[in-house]
Amino acid sequence: MKKRGDAVKEKIIDVATRLFYNQGYNLTGINQVIEEADIAKMSLYNHFDSKTDLLLSSLKNLQDEWYEEATSYLAPFKDPKKRLLALFDFRIQKQINLNYGGCAFVKINAEAGCTDARILEMARQNKEKLKGFIRSILAEFEEKSLPLLSREELTQMIYFMLEGGVTSTSIYKDAKELLAAKKILRKIL
Repeated sequence: MKKRGDAVKEKIIDVATRLFYNQGYNLTGINQVIEEADIAKMSLYNHFDSKTDLLLSSLKNLQDEWYEEATSYLAPFKDPKKRLLALFDFRIQKQINLNYGGCAFVKINAEAGCTDARILEMARQNKEKLKGFIRSILAEFEEKSLPLLSREELTQMIYFMLEGGVTSTSIYKDAKELLAAKKILRKIL
């Protein structure tokens, strides 16, 4: 059973995450978070020392949820090739659910990555984690079944395809670019 303090903290993080993603970190004020979370100012400061600390908690929460959802989504796909291709479907679904808003880590890095080294480090760590996730799927491929590229080259290529595809979805407001990347990857693998 969750303590009341944990529930309040989660509520603050949920509200802040939505606001930071939808309207931006710089345009989101602490007072707006307090008002929309319907909490007292002291409740926020009992859990977070600063707006940046709230952001970092929000990003960690986002990342943890993303990987839980991705792992669950990909679990039915036992073949690593199908799992890699399904990773594109997962990203497409996430972008549809987010109204093609793009990647929260890219957005926050563009907005505040130069203002606090912890924000930049969190964004970098997020991208390294994605590469590791891709790398772990590629590790299941038999060496002879790999195309001309090494596992590390494939990791980088798939990472670039996913990241570029998500960026394109946020610009074009549709999933065509991610679908095209998936089609190309299917041919390569």
